[in-house]
Amino acid sequence: MPDRSSSSAAAEALDPRILSRLAGGLAHELKNPLSTIGLHLDLLREQWADDPDPKARRSVRMIDTLKQEVGRLDEILQDFLLYARTDQIELEEADLNAVVQRVADFVRPEAAARGIRVETFLAGDLPPLRLDPARFRQVVLNLVINARQAIGDRGGRITLITRRQGGRVLLEVLDDGPGMDEETLASCFEVYFSRKKGGSGLGLPTVRRLVEAHGGSVEIQSSPGHGTRVRVTLPLPPAGGRS
Repeated sequence: MPDRSSSSAAAEALDPRILSRLAGGLAHELKNPLSTIGLHLDLLREQWADDPDPKARRSVRMIDTLKQEVGRLDEILQDFLLYARTDQIELEEADLNAVVQRVADFVRPEAAARGIRVETFLAGDLPPLRLDPARFRQVVLNLVINARQAIGDRGGRITLITRRQGGRVLLEVLDDGPGMDEETLASCFEVYFSRKKGGSGLGLPTVRRLVEAHGGSVEIQSSPGHGTRVRVTLPLPPAGGRS
């Protein structure tokens, strides 16, 4: 069994430019075969979909299982590509509140179906920040997805807050899920570490790399039975000019 701590350290130490090139090559080598496998599974399923024979029905169920696994492999590949290419950001003046609100509006219907309320409290005095809107939207989305998964189907609340604090801007994502124990909290930013079934272990490491690429930092406060608070700190643009 591979040593996860060694794998994590190696991934963190690798030059981002080399990692990005490796990711591009990996995508090229894997995406086409995965697409071909998925297409042929669809064709096989189509042949047996209307056959009432018990063997045909079992075959359809096995094909559906294989399709799910192909989809899972594709998700892992996409997670790795996002992690590997966190150095490729294009900063521009952007409205942080608009980015946060867009994510909240996107996830709200699915969250509501699970009994989860998504609330936003966005400061009205935030200046434009130097962001890559698409990449930072992924930061917010990853954090909200983590919060939703932590709450599960029992219902709860996710709160997104923006505010100024001195020369910085804070984004906080809070959930009233079960919280994390000390061991999980200490390891949650490690590459490939995950307590979630089927988790890639790249969500929070990707968040941290993207936030740091924006000149910011991220910290998590959590304890069992008290939910989780993720705080992202971003720099204000310098007065009178761009960075």
